[in-house]
Amino acid sequence: MQAVTLTINQQEVSGPPGQTILELARESGIAIPTLCHHALLSPLGGCRICIVENEANGALLASCVTAIAPGMIINTRSPRVQEHRRMILKMMLASHPDSCLVCDKGNRCELRQLAAELGIGLIELDRIPQAAVTEELNPFLVRDGSKCILCARCIRACQELVVVGALDYFGRGFKTKAATLFQAPLENSACTFCGTCVALCPTGALMEKEPLYRGSVGSAVESICPYCSCGCSISLEVKDNRVVRVMPGKDPGAPESLCVKGSYGCDFIHSPERLTVPLIREGEGFREASWKEALAVAAAALQGIRKDQGAESLAFFGSANCTNEENYLFQRFTRTVLRTNNLDNGSSLYYAAARRGFHEVVGFPTVTYPLGDLALADLIIVIGADPTASAPLVDYGIRRAVTAGGAKLIVIDPRETGLAFFAHRRLQPAVGTDLALLKAMAAVIIEENLTDREFIARKTENYRALLRSLEGFSLESAAAATGISAAQIVDAARLYATADKGAIVFGTGIMQQARGVEAVKALLNLALLTGHIWREGGGIWALLRECNAQGAGDMGMLPNFLPGRQDLQDPPARERFEARWRCTLPTAPGKGAAEMITAAEKGEIRGMIVAGENPAAAFPRSSRVKEALGGLDFLLVLDIFMTDTAGLADVILPAASFAEKEGAFTGLDGRVRQIRRAVDPPGECRPDWQIILELAAAMDHPLPFSSPGQIRKEIEDLIPFYRDEGSEVNLEGDAFWESGPDRKPPLKRFPAFTAIGDLLPPPAPNPDYPFILLAESTLFHAGSGSRSARSPRLSRFTPHYCFVKMNRADARRLALQSGDVVAIISENGRLTAVVSCDGALPEGVLSLPRSRIDHPLAALFSSPVEEDALSSALKKCYVRIERSGNDGSGAS
Repeated sequence: MQAVTLTINQQEVSGPPGQTILELARESGIAIPTLCHHALLSPLGGCRICIVENEANGALLASCVTAIAPGMIINTRSPRVQEHRRMILKMMLASHPDSCLVCDKGNRCELRQLAAELGIGLIELDRIPQAAVTEELNPFLVRDGSKCILCARCIRACQELVVVGALDYFGRGFKTKAATLFQAPLENSACTFCGTCVALCPTGALMEKEPLYRGSVGSAVESICPYCSCGCSISLEVKDNRVVRVMPGKDPGAPESLCVKGSYGCDFIHSPERLTVPLIREGEGFREASWKEALAVAAAALQGIRKDQGAESLAFFGSANCTNEENYLFQRFTRTVLRTNNLDNGSSLYYAAARRGFHEVVGFPTVTYPLGDLALADLIIVIGADPTASAPLVDYGIRRAVTAGGAKLIVIDPRETGLAFFAHRRLQPAVGTDLALLKAMAAVIIEENLTDREFIARKTENYRALLRSLEGFSLESAAAATGISAAQIVDAARLYATADKGAIVFGTGIMQQARGVEAVKALLNLALLTGHIWREGGGIWALLRECNAQGAGDMGMLPNFLPGRQDLQDPPARERFEARWRCTLPTAPGKGAAEMITAAEKGEIRGMIVAGENPAAAFPRSSRVKEALGGLDFLLVLDIFMTDTAGLADVILPAASFAEKEGAFTGLDGRVRQIRRAVDPPGECRPDWQIILELAAAMDHPLPFSSPGQIRKEIEDLIPFYRDEGSEVNLEGDAFWESGPDRKPPLKRFPAFTAIGDLLPPPAPNPDYPFILLAESTLFHAGSGSRSARSPRLSRFTPHYCFVKMNRADARRLALQSGDVVAIISENGRLTAVVSCDGALPEGVLSLPRSRIDHPLAALFSSPVEEDALSSALKKCYVRIERSGNDGSGAS
């Protein structure tokens, strides 16, 4: 299209047709003030502060909504424009309180800044009645209608960025205000307290409630949210060595949207419960010790066990919440100092099936594109996942793809998830039958010739094995197993296969099935059959719980993989690491998480290091895990809190939080992003990497590092996909795994189809335990709850009692109603909870939130001996319901 040429402030400029005057002016370095406008929101033209004059015809134009036209002669600061801007601003101030000196917004207030720039002080206009402050019970934010300028940023942010729509305009004239439906408090609305409206509000109309500091701060440090694996950019605002506010980061590629945990859940950093000094067990308690003494005791104990009982009697359980550099150091320390491959990280509790499935099919742990590519998809399948609770940034992206991009959404889940409202098709298979559904969809795609035959012929292998595995398989059998009609299965398969760019997002509902590996491979079969796996916008994303679940595995914190997911038994890979580390690596197969506990029970493992994880609360059948850990000769724990696991330790070393150290996290989409030190660690806390280096030195085996940067350099030298050729972007900034010009995922040359085995009949119902209990993610807590439960605001908003969701028909049969206290009993434990009748659950299915340290949900689940069964053991179990006289506040 031919460029449009015009003049702005006597400067000839050109832009494409349809571009606004404001956009072109800013591209040309010409400043035009705005209040209602924001780059991430649709233009509104409501405040009129951005008016400019077209001297060709004398018209005053709102530059944010006026498209450029040939021959325009725009003046952005003529006397006439300035006069009108001042009058508009004075009218806004006439309905604004004179409270700038005590307003928390302080110098961050855009209205105040603009008034100062235009030289406006006292207002001679009559005052306009002001709206009252809205009373809110939530601990996160407060609305003050007297400071609202009706810019609609909060409304557009809620409707366009997070696509919740909790806010809209109500009333007319002077009574107009941004409010919830029926003007209810936010806690009684659809609001998720993501904080996006607070971040974008130009005045003090929306503010953080009970802020740690009122006013502007002197510095802000860019970092990454420490909760889920979305890798959201955050800005830590610091005052007097305290993080006083968390705002969306300055990453230009990320929307200014966090979730409630990212915005208001980082105050665990300054919790009074933080461990601040090393502790050594003494009798039934602990005594404080110096770092020198604690390290000496730990080193002597570990060396003694290795000498007397062999290196295979030691193990290291690392964390998916620690940085890449720390996880790399953990595994190098374990393999070269402890001399064993007994190591694992917390993501194996749910991610093992996906990791194995991806690796066997495509030769890499996951196939992915940047999360932003979801916006390119024209069809998205979300299966076994509730991103609304587990990965809000993914949830926002899917909602935008549907509402703004026109994508069709297929939601496959037994529950009614947060995305069900946006679904074009919604399928509710019986619990644990997703494999039958996926196998049927593959059969339909093949039978109706909807495959990408060229991609299959040129880029894949083992196609005939898949065809053989589908012989004799019928839609009717899949329909009977899943409870979904054959017509619905065919419809879903056709929609996915005929889409130009079909994306798949899956979560723990797939990964934690009894046949989770096969379910993941079945998803990959669909992506390979249609060729979607190779297209931008047609990727496949696994939703991971922890901020660095991907990075921990990439760094080799796994018993069977070296850094870079290189097979431990691959001789060339072993030789590369042995040459760099100047040692011979142990060859005995390592034990994973479940095997460690079993080996500890048997007395085969006598010493263990646990860094940043809480297996005593997170593992199934926690009583068994506590007994196994308590029976060790020596347990060393590195943590920031006194967790259940730390309480069993012989030595506890206080670690630094994410805000007190340097390093990098790898998000679920493969983006490597930096965390930066914002404040000093409390007391004598030290970063995990420093603790391990000092422990190695105390064990007479110093490692050649003195900073995260040195560790990162070795990572880049040894892990090809963490190296950005020709630059040092990974050392100083952010990067993606795949940095090539075509951004194809790092597939092996010929990804292999997988023959899916026969469907197994469902287990016979047990009349003693007739209900299926599902563990589900919750928006307000994460992991085992050791951090989120120590965030005062998150804890205050979450009831002290636990709700069990139940189908209304089930509740009627048991003569129960919402609010009744019941006991949930499995073969392994008992828990009390409060009934919440929910029509979104199928009959016979219950759900309880995980991540509550005051409600040990893991105690209800069986504890497997086999490593492959560990993931599925924490998703589903069979229970019965009984009335309880307990108050619902925890275990009984």
